[in-house]
Amino acid sequence: MGSVSREGRVTAASIAKDLRAAIRSGTYKPGDRLPSEAALMSNYGVARMTARHGLSMLKDEGLTVTRHGSGVFVRAFEPIVRDTTGAEVGESTVTAETDETGAGLTVRTLAVTAEAEPPEKVRTTLGLAEGAKVTVRERLHLRERKPVLFATSYLPASIAAGTPIADQEVGPGGTHARLTEAGHAPVRFREDVVGRMPTIEEIEELRIEPGTPVLSVTRTAFTQDGTPVEVSYVVLDAGEFMLRYDIGG
Repeated sequence: MGSVSREGRVTAASIAKDLRAAIRSGTYKPGDRLPSEAALMSNYGVARMTARHGLSMLKDEGLTVTRHGSGVFVRAFEPIVRDTTGAEVGESTVTAETDETGAGLTVRTLAVTAEAEPPEKVRTTLGLAEGAKVTVRERLHLRERKPVLFATSYLPASIAAGTPIADQEVGPGGTHARLTEAGHAPVRFREDVVGRMPTIEEIEELRIEPGTPVLSVTRTAFTQDGTPVEVSYVVLDAGEFMLRYDIGG
């Protein structure tokens, strides 16, 4: 029998602690099946609900996944490295978001709106006058067939409307290449990153495993004179990504 509580009895938390330690030590490796509820009941002398809760705690921590009819398995974390440190100025974020295994991401454009009323936070970030419109691009990134990232980008319609940016397919190099061609080359970017739990809509859209947070990234692109020309709101499945930033020279 493994660890027990301070009161000398086996609890769901103590079962989870034992299994967590076994996962971290490599006793159970990514993809391995953990003991079943029945096995835990026998090993620890506990009721089924206690064993079930112990396994559930690991799932809530994002350490395991449940495959219905098969059992509970150690979750594999093979992160997509979102590395913007080597991106060329003006390069689309799509090309900066790659998988170190070489699999890459498939980008699906969900919707493009040539002219729309901007949300107030977008109007403020882009410094738009009252009544000014924005061009909106919504896209979904998939790893194999699993959605891992959802992004919505807003650009001043005075710049983007009537250009390929407002088309379904923006062309080679992405939005930033088209901005450069139009004389509004992005040369500096600011990212604000917040970790949080996903909304119900995000869980459904990205098919997020229970207990997995998301990374919410607000990315603003600026021209040489400091004019903001694009703001993107990106939601990443934190169980799929690692963000890499190179700070300093």
